[in-house]
Amino acid sequence: MRSLVRLVATTTLSLCLAVTPVAVARAHAIVISSEPADGGTGASPHRLLLRFNSRIEKSLCSVMLVEPRQAHGVPLREEIGAASDTLTYSLPALSPGTYRAKWKVLSADGHLTEGAVTFSVKSP
Repeated sequence: MRSLVRLVATTTLSLCLAVTPVAVARAHAIVISSEPADGGTGASPHRLLLRFNSRIEKSLCSVMLVEPRQAHGVPLREEIGAASDTLTYSLPALSPGTYRAKWKVLSADGHLTEGAVTFSVKSP
């Protein structure tokens, strides 16, 4: 009797696991690399590149460049042609100081995430 109960329980569990859909783990979009590097210092960069851990909905993304001693940023216009997980922007010549690139993106899983990459421009 005990072996019959065990067989029925094992079979039921196996069937439940077989028909239950497996949830796909989806992460929110976060920056995995940037140029200039977050926390980096160097000459005035010619471009800003933000690479995320997943595909992003580019038409619904924005990046603001916040200059030293400024509270609000200037919106940047994305360059066309980057990969689906990458945002690229041309930058004007930047004066020495610390800058923040504040980003807000919609990831492919439908979640809005935001953050900032900070970098410093040194005197030539």
